[in-house]
Amino acid sequence: MPNTTYDGPGASEKDTVRFLLQDTDMQNALFTDEEIIYTIDQWYDVQGSYEYCASILADRAAAKYAREASYSADGVSINLAQVAQQFRDLAVNLRSEHARLLVGGTPDVGGISPYEGLLPGIRNFAFGTGMHDDLEAGPQDYGNRDQVYYLAENEPGA
Repeated sequence: MPNTTYDGPGASEKDTVRFLLQDTDMQNALFTDEEIIYTIDQWYDVQGSYEYCASILADRAAAKYAREASYSADGVSINLAQVAQQFRDLAVNLRSEHARLLVGGTPDVGGISPYEGLLPGIRNFAFGTGMHDDLEAGPQDYGNRDQVYYLAENEPGA
């Protein structure tokens, strides 16, 4: 028998994803614990949010219901295509939540390290006046300031 448990949002990674999917009825669970944990293992390190993991599972649920046939008998119609579309819409909403979580994160400034000078073994970056003046030599990284003589900085006007 598949393992399906739910202790509430925030109780575990798995339960948080179950909450986001609203797959909280353990008598009629869409996914086993192993399926949810597998998805978290695959996607959390890549995207960094449980909302994204839940959106992947919502896509899986949409695929599951998309392959089911719609049928009508004795005046009762069941259209599972609507259920598949609802899961697709849920996946889109969860990805929107994921995108909103990314706003206001660490600024991405190319060429500047936020840890400059803080980590042992990493020297401070050195920039100097005229360090890229020789176009034929290509970009020049002079390394540590202690080892390079900067003519323009040490002899202004030279």
